[in-house]
Amino acid sequence: MALEDFDWKQVISSVAPGLAAALGGPLAGAAVKVIADKVLGRPDATQEEVAEALSSGSITGDQLVALKVAEQSFKLELERIDQQREAAGVEDTKSARQQTVDLAKEGSAIAWGAPVVSIMIVVGFFIAVYMLFIMERVWDERTANLLNVLFGALTVSFTSVVQYWMGSSAGSKRSGDAVRKIAEQAGKG
Repeated sequence: MALEDFDWKQVISSVAPGLAAALGGPLAGAAVKVIADKVLGRPDATQEEVAEALSSGSITGDQLVALKVAEQSFKLELERIDQQREAAGVEDTKSARQQTVDLAKEGSAIAWGAPVVSIMIVVGFFIAVYMLFIMERVWDERTANLLNVLFGALTVSFTSVVQYWMGSSAGSKRSGDAVRKIAEQAGKG
C-alpha cells in the first residue's frame, strides 16, 4: 500500500479517538505535535513524517502505547489551558472589584461607575422581562424584534453583572474539577 493511500488518521482514531477528533479541527497542529513527540520523540516533526512513521509496516505495540500516552497528554494540556483561562477570568473580575474598592476608599466619584451601570442593567433587564412577558400588548413586528434584541443583550449583561458582584460559582466548580482531574492523572502517571 502506498503512503498516500494509507489513512494514518484512521489508525489514530481507533487507538486515540480524542487526538483523532482534534486532528479534524483548529487544534490539529497541537495534536500532530503531541503525536510526533510521543511516537517519534520529536515534537517538531511534520504531519508527513508522522504519517510515514505510522504507515511504515505494521504499527508496533510501543507506538500504540505512545499514541495512548499522547492522547492523555493532550487531554491534560487542554485541561491545563482551560484552567489557566478560567483563572485569568477570575483574576480579571477580582482586579475590577478591587479597583472599585480602591476608588471608593479614595472617595472618587468614579467608584460609582460599576454600581450605577449594574443597577441600570438590572433595572433594564426586568423592564424588558415585564414588557415582553407580562405586559398585555400587541407589538408590531419591528418593535417586537427590537425588544427581543434588547432582551438578548440585557440577558448577557445581566449575567455579567451577577458574576461581577456575586462571583461565578460555575467557573469555580469547573476550575476545581479540572484541578482534581489533573491531580488524578498525575497520580496515575
